[in-house]
Amino acid sequence: MFLSIALLCLCLRRYRLAAISSAFGVAWIVLCATPAFADWLRRGLENPYPAHPASTYPVADAVVVLGGGDPPDFGHGSRNEQRTRAGFALELFRQARAPIVLTSGGAGEAAEMAQQLQQQGVPERALLVEPDSATTHQNATYSAQLLDRANVHRILLVTSTVPMRRAAACFEHLGFDVIPAPAFDVNQVPAPEPAWRPQRPVLLKSQRYLHEYIGMMVYKMRGWI
Repeated sequence: MFLSIALLCLCLRRYRLAAISSAFGVAWIVLCATPAFADWLRRGLENPYPAHPASTYPVADAVVVLGGGDPPDFGHGSRNEQRTRAGFALELFRQARAPIVLTSGGAGEAAEMAQQLQQQGVPERALLVEPDSATTHQNATYSAQLLDRANVHRILLVTSTVPMRRAAACFEHLGFDVIPAPAFDVNQVPAPEPAWRPQRPVLLKSQRYLHEYIGMMVYKMRGWI
């Protein structure tokens, strides 16, 4: 943004403003590439939703698992059981936390998760599939139609920790009692050291976290949460 302003100032021959905007732009890029800053952004999103073993969650009417681009992983063990969203949804079902599992996600993602869950022992009668959503808002809106028909009011919501706040708010806005049940975030990689040395890969992480904060603001402005 600052660099765009700088280019505009150059076109208008406002050279001093262009220099100031360029300096701010470079400083912002350096800050976003700093592991300590990226980790600070991440903590603001993840800390309210610590992961717990599936057996410790209360019983709900349904497990709702949102697609997130990670392949199903149904390994066993304290870490593997939460390795992906679909894997943790399966663990919740096996621990009898809910009698229904709803998979939500477009581009074939919901259908693939449902198929994998069925192969792992989840009965077809216990599965609901929402195959058309492309955004978190649509995840909630389209899933709500299926959940209402099934008389579901209390849900265990499975997604990654980073988008959990926005996802939970969308379902709560539609009247559901939401229990956040975060899966292990496959995109979360420990920050490189030292914490204050800029690293190019960290830019992508900061971009992801900032996108989530902006998404929260946009959803509030549109009245979706």
